[in-house]
Amino acid sequence: MTPWDEAAPGEHEAEDRGWRVVRAAFVTREPAPRKRSRWPFVAAAAAAVVAAAALSPPGHAVLGSIRDAVRGEATTDTLTSLPAPGRLLVAAQAGTWVVQQDGSKRLLSGYADPAWSPQGLYLAAARGNTLVAMEPNGRVHWTLARSGPVGLPAWSYEGFRIAYLAGQALRIVNGDGTGDHVLAPNGVGAGLPAFAWRPGTHQLAYRNAKDELVLVDVDRNRILWRRPTAGVEQLRWSADGRRLLVSGGRSVVLDPAGRTLAALPDGRQLPAAFAPRGHEIAVVTSTQGRSTVVVRSGPGYRSERALFSGPGTFGGIAWSPDGRWLLVDWRTADQWVFIPTRRGRRVVTAAHVGRIFDSGPEHYATLAGWCCP
Repeated sequence: MTPWDEAAPGEHEAEDRGWRVVRAAFVTREPAPRKRSRWPFVAAAAAAVVAAAALSPPGHAVLGSIRDAVRGEATTDTLTSLPAPGRLLVAAQAGTWVVQQDGSKRLLSGYADPAWSPQGLYLAAARGNTLVAMEPNGRVHWTLARSGPVGLPAWSYEGFRIAYLAGQALRIVNGDGTGDHVLAPNGVGAGLPAFAWRPGTHQLAYRNAKDELVLVDVDRNRILWRRPTAGVEQLRWSADGRRLLVSGGRSVVLDPAGRTLAALPDGRQLPAAFAPRGHEIAVVTSTQGRSTVVVRSGPGYRSERALFSGPGTFGGIAWSPDGRWLLVDWRTADQWVFIPTRRGRRVVTAAHVGRIFDSGPEHYATLAGWCCP
């Protein structure tokens, strides 16, 4: 007999199959009257699409699809709280926003490309040609000016190193602002820059000017491996540093030695992110004007659970630190969608994200990280 607090044989697989069916029916269901939600997010439908789009016949079709997708879910005009512990970084036109779990927000005006340090004690950001390390309240600890524009800072696992771009060059600086030097004179190449620290190490994976994927030991300035690649747009390590997700023209998962473990079934999948624990990957797939958030797992990442689908574009995704929620930036609807990754909770949405972060009607606010309880 299976104890009451242990899963029965096949229980998790049955749960996943049932969850896929429920999510697939999500956008076509008929809403039933229900009591008002107790969530802090209350009442305002997804008519956040701009009026100009709504006036055209295609606009009416899109509006109808968006309403179908979120009808009956808890929505609000304001972001009053987060459904899970942690704090968000949001990059907007006016600067960097820090969002606390209780919904309070602070604007760090004029700062771009923000990135959390480990445990969220500090953040690094760019301001013109200056790299800045500061506390989330805006108190600056140090600055580093370069001759050209800087951007995309990324902290190593314990905060000892920061990788960043200065013009075309990929540079490394210590977490206290000392020891700045060039790692690669061209870390951009012909496309988007992509680099990521391997957790638990000072090894940095990046795409070089020859469109090669390189893993380098920064402390020893030694290349560990390199392999040809194409169309790399995003690099993400799993939390244990044992898998590297390479997203772009053909999305693959590599081991630490650069060998291919799996090719994701649908090719290009962006955005994408590993779960905070384990090797599950949340990815966005797009086809025929519709985007879907899928969690892939298992051998070869052939197993998938569709969590949410809607018309238009999803601009970014972020796991909550506890892994129980997935935040999707649904740009077409100008909404944030908080999706529970397991059954038992409802989808929660926040509308008018562009207005919340003063980023204009086209909503260019970008998720930059959900960190640290």
